Amino acid sequence: METTALLVVAATGIWLVVTAVLMAVRPLRFLQLLSLTASSRRINNVEQGLRLLAGLALVSRAGDWELPGLFELGGWFVFTSSVILLVLPLRWHAAYAIWWSLKLKPWAVRAIAPISGAFGIGLVYAAL
Repeated sequence: METTALLVVAATGIWLVVTAVLMAVRPLRFLQLLSLTASSRRINNVEQGLRLLAGLALVSRAGDWELPGLFELGGWFVFTSSVILLVLPLRWHAAYAIWWSLKLKPWAVRAIAPISGAFGIGLVYAAL
């Protein structure tokens, strides 16, 4: 179980790094994909299921890392927000994603890409 949790944390970190690269290199494509978040029940359930898994993995491994409270808090945040997004009406989540995809400008997406990349690298590092 511990190995599985570490693999999930590492995969989550890699996902964040890939997302950061997409944000930096193709911000318009990223915004297009963001607008599709929660566009169907299946997409929403898969996304939230993966987030639930990542959150639980962070919580279960938090005690093995420096700053365990931070990792545990982050894990519970991801887990809880995923549960909320699963029970909210899908149209609310979809509307929120579309709103952000229209509001954010490509330069802003590029500007926040390093944050996603840093979190991703941190998770991969923690999983090693």
